[in-house]
Amino acid sequence: MDAPGISTGRHTTQRHSSAYLAAGDPDDPVLLLVHGWPEHARSWAGVMEPLAAAGYRVIAPDMRGYGASTVHPDPSDYSIEEGVADMIELLDHLGAAPGTATVVGHDYGAPVAWNLATHHPDRLAGVVGVCVPHTPPGTSLADHVERRLYPVEDYPLGQWDYLVAHARMPERLAAEFDADVPGLLASIMRAGSPRALERPAPNASVRARGGWFPDGPPRHDPDPRVLDDAAFAALVADLERTGFAAANSWYRNNRENDAYAARAVTGGRIAVPALFVHARWDAVCATLTTTAADPMRAACDDLTEEIVDAGHWVAQEQPEALVAALRGWLSRGSA
Repeated sequence: MDAPGISTGRHTTQRHSSAYLAAGDPDDPVLLLVHGWPEHARSWAGVMEPLAAAGYRVIAPDMRGYGASTVHPDPSDYSIEEGVADMIELLDHLGAAPGTATVVGHDYGAPVAWNLATHHPDRLAGVVGVCVPHTPPGTSLADHVERRLYPVEDYPLGQWDYLVAHARMPERLAAEFDADVPGLLASIMRAGSPRALERPAPNASVRARGGWFPDGPPRHDPDPRVLDDAAFAALVADLERTGFAAANSWYRNNRENDAYAARAVTGGRIAVPALFVHARWDAVCATLTTTAADPMRAACDDLTEEIVDAGHWVAQEQPEALVAALRGWLSRGSA
């Protein structure tokens, strides 16, 4: 990183090695930022120093299979249970006392954060999900598809078709992405707009097309509203080095993840204070135009909700608004 207030660190155990970025005073409470697909620790760079200035030791790890963390060889290595265990080991390494850390998860990092809260509530002061709501055991996001936009006969799983595609055609998708990493990132990491909610998302027909972009990515110019040249180059370099077989494997452990969620000590309830940040123009995680957030609302003891005018890539597109939402919630003593 070229930001003077952000340093690098690493914690290695017998089972995994986590590389991470850090900002803030080591004596401050830990604020753990968990990224999703297909990102890395640097995806949080725009929010780390402002959150550190608010009085937190801000830690953003490369999740397993990404960046400089261990790239494990088997798809089963990418279950949510393994990801939660990585975060517990990292909290231990950082010396985070029980009940003092707050975890923030975006995209596939959100299920890791929510499961950290249901399996290890004693470790946390609070939990935050960005874009992806908590899905308690027995619930599914596919049950909350907006059928006026996604008729069941054409889109049986709605915008969540891509999740099944990752399980059904993993080698094909990994090969497609690896063949043109810059094109993939330039095509999917675009700023949000109201128009994105007016038509079916490309994610809804991945299996029918035989790939995400089977004829090649439609864009090769990164959207500067989401990634500047340096951030784009860094993400491309990391993903070209690690490959997409690992990154995509996070989507390949659905049965194991369901079984793990069912074993949560809280029964799937979120007992610690929780914040959910909606992205207003997220066409896939469309939590404001569907009932997708309702199971989360029913399962949280203390839930606050905020809305950021952005597409899916909230931390890059609207870092100041995300910081404001987090700081506001944190300052009210919610975590």
